[in-house]
Order: sequence, then C-alpha cells, then structure tokens
Amino acid sequence: MQGLSMSQSSKDMNIVANKLWSIIQAHKLQRFYDPPKYQAVLQKLSSINFPDIAVRWNISRDLAYNLASLALYDIVFFCDDSGSMLFEENGKRIDDLKFILSKVSDIATLFDDDGISVRFMNSNVTGDGIRNAGDVQKLISQVRFSGNTPLGTNFDRKVIQPLILGKARSNVAMAKPVLAILITDGEPVGESSDKIIQVIKEAKNSLESTPYGSGAFAIQIGQVGRDVKTQKFLESLDRDPTVGGMIDCTSYYEMEDEEFSRNGIALTPDLWLLKLCVGAIDPEYDAKDE
Repeated sequence: MQGLSMSQSSKDMNIVANKLWSIIQAHKLQRFYDPPKYQAVLQKLSSINFPDIAVRWNISRDLAYNLASLALYDIVFFCDDSGSMLFEENGKRIDDLKFILSKVSDIATLFDDDGISVRFMNSNVTGDGIRNAGDVQKLISQVRFSGNTPLGTNFDRKVIQPLILGKARSNVAMAKPVLAILITDGEPVGESSDKIIQVIKEAKNSLESTPYGSGAFAIQIGQVGRDVKTQKFLESLDRDPTVGGMIDCTSYYEMEDEEFSRNGIALTPDLWLLKLCVGAIDPEYDAKDE
C-alpha cells in the first residue's frame, strides 16, 4: 500500500486503508484501483468527518470507518414498487424505503458527489444523482405503487443489462464496480421463483469474460415489511449453492435481529442499515448472520 499523508490520524486512516485494500483484493478490483486511484480514494476519505458519521448513525467510530468501503462503488438501488408496498402495513413499507434511500444517499454523497442511482421494479421513473432526503421524496412522489413483483426479470432488464453488462461489453468504461441494492417486500410474482438466481448467475458469468471480472458487480437484497414468506425466500437465496456466495440478503430489521442474537450480537436499526450497505462487499458482515 502507498504511504498515507492525511488529516485523519495515521492510525485511523490505516484502519480505513486496510479495510479498503482487503475488499479490493477479495473482489479482485485491481483493474479499477491501481495504486494512484487507490491513493486518490484514500485522499478523499481523509477529509471525511468519521466521528460525525458515527454520531449521526449511532454507531462506533470503528463501524463508521466500515462505511468507507462504499467509496469504492457506484451504488444502484432497485426498488419494489408493487401494490403491496402501499396496501400492507398502512404504507409503512414505503416509509421504510424512503428512510433507507435518504440515509444511504446522504452517506454515499460524502464519498462521491454523484450520489446514488435508483430504478423501480414496475415504474419507468428513474433517478440518478440522488443525494439527499429531498431528492428521494421528489423521486418517490412520481411513483405509483402498483402491480406484481417481477424481481429477477426487471432487475435484469433495468439494472444488469443497461448499467452493468452494457458498459462492461462496450467501449464505455466502467469507472467503478457497481453495488446493486435490491429492496423488496415480497416473493417474486409473475415469474419463476428462481429467476433472480438465473439472472445473477448469468451476469456474474458474463462479467468473467470481460476485463472487469465478476467482482465488478456486488448484490445486496434487503427486505422491508414483516412478511415471513419473504424472509424465508431471502434465506434460501443467501444459502443457495449457486449464488449464495455471490450475494448478501438482509431480512426485515426485527427478523434479522433474531439471527444476530443467536451469535450474541445486539442489532440496532443503524447497524441493520450498515449491514444493508456493506454486507455484500464486506465478508465480515455476511458471516455474522449465518
């Protein structure tokens, strides 16, 4: 690793540097981050007020440093806008979706001025450069929550093909690997239950034939709402022998808390959100709810 000359303490920034380097190695991201680019990321992070992030997220400073790994990725949310999001639990699932998007867009913008991108399962409304709660509110207000849950079919059509494989196969260089975070409240409807497995596997295999490799695409699937069938579906994906090692799944907060408690870990809402952000890129988090 390159030497550090930064405003943060040397000890603290070495923690960040080691975390990022371990992720670069684990996902084989060296094509994206040669030494100069890696150093540029660290230089950017040196100006971030991590103690302030720790306070805002109600987490320890060490855990706040884990969020720095988001600086390595372009973040794309694929959001469930099916009818159940509106009609179940008096619309609380939409409120949860807004909260997640607002919090993650805010932290992502600290690391990258581009903010996050958002695509919806059914609606053709799109959002790029989403940076804060105001942007999120404006975006969600344009969406009519209705229809089924074609999770795999439309994830492939709206995210994988145009935003990942389309770029990887063309002359449009991928500037960063992509972290796709899928937020859903239900099992797939209108397609086979294993469609999401098929499209993820095919995408990973396709990326292997490009200079970027399969590590250029990380997938997190998160649940909003208390539907037990959805939790079981996500658990089956997380343990699937084909794609389980390629993704991370995070159940609804109260359900995920039960998994963490079995390992003696107290899960707070902020820690749940932290896992949603980095569970697919930081192996430490996926291991905690096994």
